[in-house]
Formats: sequence, C-alpha cells, structure tokens
Amino acid sequence: MIPRLARRALSFGTRRKLTQYETTADRILAQESDCRRLSSGGLLDRVAELRRRVQAGSAIDGIKQEAFALAREAAWRALSEHPVPVQIIGALALHDGHLAEMKTGEGKTLTAALVCALNALTGRGVHVATPNDYLAERDAAWMRPFYDLLGLSTGVITQEMDDDSRREAYRCDITYGIASEFGFDYLRDNLKFSAAETVQRGHAFALVDEADATLIDEASMPLALFGPLGDHSGFYHAIDAEVASLQPSHYEIDHRRRVALTEAGYSEIELRLQQQRLLKASTTLHDIASISLLHHVMQSLRAHVMLARDRDYVVENGSVTIVDRLTGRPMPGRRYDEGLHQALEAKEGCAIGEETRTLASITFQTYFQRYAKLSGMTGTAKADTEEYRDIYGLDVISIPTHRPMIRVDETVLHSTAAGKFQAILRELEDAAARGQPVLIGVPSIERSEALAAMLEANGWRQQNAPAQNPGSSRTFSVLNAKHHAREAQIIAEAGAPGAVTIATAMAGRGTDIRLGGEHADALTRARVIAAGGLLVIGTTHHDHGRMDEQLRGRAGRQGDPGRSVIHASLQDEFLRTAAINAPPTLLTEQAATIAPSVATLLIEAAQKRHEMRSFDRRLGLLRFDTIIQRQRDNVFDLRQSIRDGSDTLMLVKRLRHETVDDLINRFATPTAPWDIAGLDHAIRSVLTLAIDIRPPSSDPKADAKVLTQLITAAADRWIDGKIASMGETMFIDILRRLMMALIDHLWSEQSERLDHLKRRIGDRGLPPHKVVAEFQLEAFALFERMIVDFRRDVTAYSMRVGILPS
Repeated sequence: MIPRLARRALSFGTRRKLTQYETTADRILAQESDCRRLSSGGLLDRVAELRRRVQAGSAIDGIKQEAFALAREAAWRALSEHPVPVQIIGALALHDGHLAEMKTGEGKTLTAALVCALNALTGRGVHVATPNDYLAERDAAWMRPFYDLLGLSTGVITQEMDDDSRREAYRCDITYGIASEFGFDYLRDNLKFSAAETVQRGHAFALVDEADATLIDEASMPLALFGPLGDHSGFYHAIDAEVASLQPSHYEIDHRRRVALTEAGYSEIELRLQQQRLLKASTTLHDIASISLLHHVMQSLRAHVMLARDRDYVVENGSVTIVDRLTGRPMPGRRYDEGLHQALEAKEGCAIGEETRTLASITFQTYFQRYAKLSGMTGTAKADTEEYRDIYGLDVISIPTHRPMIRVDETVLHSTAAGKFQAILRELEDAAARGQPVLIGVPSIERSEALAAMLEANGWRQQNAPAQNPGSSRTFSVLNAKHHAREAQIIAEAGAPGAVTIATAMAGRGTDIRLGGEHADALTRARVIAAGGLLVIGTTHHDHGRMDEQLRGRAGRQGDPGRSVIHASLQDEFLRTAAINAPPTLLTEQAATIAPSVATLLIEAAQKRHEMRSFDRRLGLLRFDTIIQRQRDNVFDLRQSIRDGSDTLMLVKRLRHETVDDLINRFATPTAPWDIAGLDHAIRSVLTLAIDIRPPSSDPKADAKVLTQLITAAADRWIDGKIASMGETMFIDILRRLMMALIDHLWSEQSERLDHLKRRIGDRGLPPHKVVAEFQLEAFALFERMIVDFRRDVTAYSMRVGILPS
C-alpha cells in the first residue's frame, strides 16, 4: 500500500510540474512577435544584457522566460527550426535539474541547446556529455550557428586532443564531449603539477545525453588512468599456454557467471606451473606466497572461458578493444585492469601491453555527483526512476510527445529458436514484398553475424558483398562494432524503401531513422508510409525492458506510422540466465507460439529479475565507492592545497613535527621501556640527524616531551639551513613537486589496496548488512596508514633535499 501511495504522490507531483511548465511555455511562446521584430544585433544585445544581469547576481530563474524566447527565435533564424511547446517543457525540466524522458524523434538535441544557452549565461561553463564522439561532434556542429547568434561560444572534447586544445574547449560557454572524456580530464587535472596545466574550469552544470547509457549501463565501470609497471609479456604467454590446455572438468561456472577451478583443476594447473618453474614444488596456489600467481591464473581462465571474441571484445589491427555488451559499441582506450587485458592479448596472440598500475580512477556514479547541477535526457527512463533519484538526485519527468504515437507494438514468444527465426524470415519476406524498411535488433556482434549468415543462406545478400544471385534485390546492411565507422551512413539509409538493417543495441542512438531515407523526396516518403512505415524486429528480449523500448522507439517517431515486433523463444538466453522456468505444460505442448498472457508474465518476470540483479550490483558498488570517494576527495583536496597554496613551509613543518611525534609514540612511550636503539636508527634514517638520546628518568612522560622538543628543534634548524643555502623559492618549489609526486604514488598504492580489500571482504561470507561496515572500518585503517606514510616520506625527503649522494 505504501509504495503504491508513494508512486501516486510522485505521479501527482510530476503532473503538477508539467502543468507549471505548460503555463511557462505559453508565456514564452507569447513573446514570439516581440522577438521576431529584433534585428540580429538587437537579439545579441538582449542576450548580452541578460548575461550581465546574471553575472552581476540576478537569479537565473528570473530571466529564463526571456532567455528561452530569445533562444527560440535564434533557433528559427539559425536552424530554421522553431522549438515546439513540448521541447520548451523539456528544456524547463532540464533547467530544474530533472531527467527528461523524451521519445525518439522529439528533438532532444534542440531541447538540450535551449537549456545550455540559458545556463551558459552564468559564465561558469556547461558540459554536454554524449555516449560517443560522433554525437558530440555532430551536435556541436549542428547547434553552433544557433549559439553563435546568441553570442555564445561552443567547444568539443575528443579523445585525440592535446591539453592546449582541451583547455580552449573548456573555456567555451558550452562544451560537448564523450562522458568518459570529462571524467578522464577530471582525473588528469588532479595529477597536474600546477593550476595553469589543468584543463577544466569547474563543474557547474552537466547535461547527460542518452543518460541511461551513461548513468545506468556504464555507471559502475571505473574510468581509470594507468601508469606502467614494466613488460611481463613472457609471464602472460606462459600462463596462457597452461590455462588454454585445461579441460571443462577443470573448472566450473556458477549461476552468477563466475568461473572457479575445481580440485582437479587446481591439481592440474599446479603441476603444469611447477613444470614451468612458475610455482615452487613445495608450494601450492593456496599458499599466501602464491596469491599473485593465482590471481593471474584466474584472470587467464576468465579470459578463455567467460570473455568471447566479437561479443565482449574485438580484435582489430592486432589489438584487443573492449565492446560494451549492452550497446555493441567499441570502447577504444578502455582496458580491463588487474592483468585481464594482458590475459586476453595473450589468448588472441596480440602484442601484450605493458602491465599497469591504477594511478587514479572514478566511476560515472561519483563523477557526475560533483556537478552543482545535473540533468539528463533519454528516451527510456521510467523503469529506472528509483535509481536516478537515489543515486543522482534526479526526478524523472516524462515529456508528452508533440504528435500522438501511432506505432503498433507486438511480442511473440515461440517454443523453439528455430521457430523464432522462421517467423523472422517470414516477416522480412512480407516487408520486402511491400517495400517496407526493416530494422532488426540483435543483442551482440556474434548474433548479428549469425543472423547475417542465416539471411545469406536464404537468398539475401549483404550490401557491398558479391552477389551470388545477381537477380536478387534482397539486400541488407549490418551495423555493429565492426562497422561503427559507417554508422551514420547506414542509419541514414535505414528508412529507405525495402532497406533491411541488422543492428546491435547501438542502433544509431541519437540519429533518427527518417522514412524514405535521409534525403528522400515526398514521393519516396509517401511510398514508405503506405508500406507501413519502419518495421522494427527484435530477435530476443533484452535483460532490461528499457532496452526493448529503445529498440521499439526507432519506429513511430514524430507521429509516423510504424510497427515493432519482438520475436523471442523459450530457449533464449535471457530467460535461462534469469532462472525463469517455463511451466512444464508449455514444454510438452506442440504449439508453435506461447499464449500472449503467459508470454507476458514470463518475459516481465525475467526482466524484473535481471533489472533487480543489476541494480543491486550497482548499488553495492556505489556503497563501496562512496567510502573510497571520501578518501579520494581528501587526497585530491590535499594535493590541490599543496599545488595552489602559499603555506608550503608551514605544512611541511607540521608534517615534520607529527612525524617526530609518531617516532616518540612508537619507541619512547611512558608505559613501556624505551627502545633507544630503535629510536636512534629511526631518527637517523628518517631525519638524517644524530641525537644524543639518554635513558628516561623516573618521569618518562616528561622526558619524552623534552626529547620531542630537542628532536623537532634540531630538525627545524636543519631545514632553516637548507632554506638559507638554496633560497626559499627554490626550496618551496622542490617540496611542492615532491609532495605531489608522493601523494600520487601513495594514492595509487592505496587504490590498489582498496580494490583488493573489496574482493577479500566479498569472500568472507559476511552477512550483507555487515559487508559495507567492515569495508569502511578496514579502509579507514588503511587510509590512516597512508597518511602516516605520507608525512614520514615528506619529512624524510625534505630533510635530504640538497644532499648529494656519496
């Protein structure tokens, strides 16, 4: 009852906001005639005046109606597009920091430009995060004339740019770029040695396009910067050779898709490793000394058993590139960590990249929480409303469509996979006879190529392939990670009469499929409409229902006719991995298809289970990452204060005195006999000083205090002498760079320890409610140790500055 009442209350709140936005949109539309009379110079002057008012302290909400009215006029003059009421409503929702759910073809790009123009008037910069380079460059180029007319500058961040180009792009009023590049630039900025070297200028407002891809699907995938550890290619090849020869009886896969060695597997691999002298004859993989070796064995096993070529990764030009499982899109520059990528390279016979250590990392979940204001857009958001609200503080607002949706959606559940593919073939033949364009959605590259082979076996021909039957006009295109370079071209023609396009979930997201083709005349468009518009065929259901909706949403844009039908079967993987068992009666019946009512129950149950698993996994990772983020913030804040601060000498002095306190507390405590030899050795090794240490009297506490003062005074005199001989400016510059380098090194080691701790905590079999608390407790102890190491190392190095090695 309570959840239902809560949903009803939220629904009422959403309706009330939409009503308010509709009223505001009407007021903005009412200013059209006034804006139309302005000259180009007059339009620019009005916008400049609004900018001055906002930057002088006026509330941005006080000028938003006028700003939107001016932006609407600029869109008409620059783009020949007049934002319609639903686009203004969407822009108002985005401005208020919501996630706007707008269906495919409703003009999200222009909607985003309206709110970007408004928020750019603050002068603090607007970031538009897209899923790929193509959309970032396309949208920036498309909207640039609009922004120019308003006196706003536009920049684009791409993977190939150097720091100078990035810095220039971030100085612009609106900056477009891949979501991951914004995160990487944040990490890189926190490793720079001067503020002048940084490229970003703050995190005021971010608008995330295709928000479900970034904030949900890739939310917990870490963005990481790596540093080299050396070449260990021979080691990886040796491990790969032994693991590749294991038999299925040597390992097992559990219901959570995790692979583990069986006892027979352990015995076999230990014997092989001992023969290769990688493992001592007297030890086993279970010994503590073998932890690292066991880790690499398991990574190699995972590479061979769990990761499949053309599904999880592709091999291009002799290198392994990760593929996003949900979108089928390659992710160049991303590498699996902890030796897994090297294991894949060994498996595929590619050149093995140098092993690396994580220098800094962050997830989208924590990065986008850094923005003072965050909003997003996507065509499918309602299913993840709870996650958007709980993790990002974003309320989902469903924006009405400009024209009524008339697309017909269907689902057919077949008894067998063979029956499913026969039905798909019939659908294609019928569509070809009518000249109806078809988009076929498949879940992976592997499936797209299998379907392409099946079509070829049935008389179809892939475009640009030699024709085996020259008289056949039945052709199709394939859009997946292997053909992403031609993505825009393939999608541009996907709506042409009789076109058949096989696409992974990437399906040209962000690009509309226009009926008749991109440059079709009225007659061609009418022909396709008469054939029924775009037909979307799904070859299986996705684990997440919104992925089905995204596929269906390719058809029926802007009130166009269209139809979507998803053909699935009881043998499909998404049902099996969800552990949804069909009723026994269905398995014994001979019916070719399952009754719609039963099919709906099975599909919804499977998708609900998959969605809950994914959400729980992301939420669990977020709880860990929230703890790590606190440490990351403290480290980055400390590093920035060192980089930009003016009290370097005071900081070093404080760290030096705290280090002396640490030594006294360790070797000269009032409650235990003093370890004079240990203290003398520590003072010499850390402080490079020789101090006359006398045994304590009857009052060791007072003696320890006096000794502390003696040591700190000697250390202070030593540093003062360095400053006098080297000059304060040079000494401070050396110390500043030294401390930043130490922070970077120690944080890299700490990040690695925290990653290992996460795995160890997960293996302890603790009750779920104790896992995070246990992690937090031990993570804090590790952090305290890192801070002690930092002040000791800073002290030791600062005491040695200027000393030539003997």
